[in-house]
Amino acid sequence: MEEIGLEELYTFSEMDQVRFIGITTELSRYDFGIVFTSQFFGKTLVVCIESGKAALLDHDDVLEEGTLVRLLDVAAVDEESVGEFLSELLPYVPHYEQAD
Repeated sequence: MEEIGLEELYTFSEMDQVRFIGITTELSRYDFGIVFTSQFFGKTLVVCIESGKAALLDHDDVLEEGTLVRLLDVAAVDEESVGEFLSELLPYVPHYEQAD
């Protein structure tokens, strides 16, 4: 069997703040792991424990319709309330236009 060559692009270690939060709505329970880090251009790594899905999100992302449903499998009926809850925890990241 042919060996596939790998090249390590980077290794970075830091002491991150991790917060685990469980919340309930009328219909569902959600458990999240939230990793606050200096990586990812200010975005926060949010992991939905139930679905196993993770996404890099900020304050505005969790308030955008469809984002939590698509990325973390939050039920559509719960998206607004879960998004508002998460928006209180996640930092605001300024968005800049990229130059051509």
